[in-house]
Amino acid sequence: MRTKRVLSAILAATVLSVIAPNTLATAAGTATNGSTCWESKDSESEFAEKINGSRNRAGKGTLKLDPELSKAARSHTRGMANKDLLYHTPGDRLTRKVTNWSTLGENVGVGNWVGELHDAFMASPGHKGNILYRGFTHVGVGVIVRNNRMWVTVIFEGRTDPGTTLPMPRC
Repeated sequence: MRTKRVLSAILAATVLSVIAPNTLATAAGTATNGSTCWESKDSESEFAEKINGSRNRAGKGTLKLDPELSKAARSHTRGMANKDLLYHTPGDRLTRKVTNWSTLGENVGVGNWVGELHDAFMASPGHKGNILYRGFTHVGVGVIVRNNRMWVTVIFEGRTDPGTTLPMPRC
């Protein structure tokens, strides 16, 4: 499924469950011992800032940029870019990569730059719904640029401390 335009390149958003606490947090990427060890790319941080800006304007609160969700998001994005194919993480695979979850949502897209993709997400009811869902407290963003195209996976979660089965850097 190759695509040329951003609006046609974004798949329907997915939500795997709808049971979440109403905890809100601020954006940061720290390990469980409090040290910062996950390095978000500038484009990943920019996505988180745009998402939080949209949420704040809608009165929904801020999401915490989570390093473990970001690792899972980056892993999926790499797979899409390698295949040159836009697709959601199959539900069983996503729930194996992300632990401690009660509600999961995922937005995926391909385009030219962060602002264009975020605007396309906000123009899509399903993607906008994930971005503005009050039950989400954490977000993970994975961006890969390949052949002058930006691929992105955004994973949303509603637990206080989501985790991953993927190996993380030692902090």
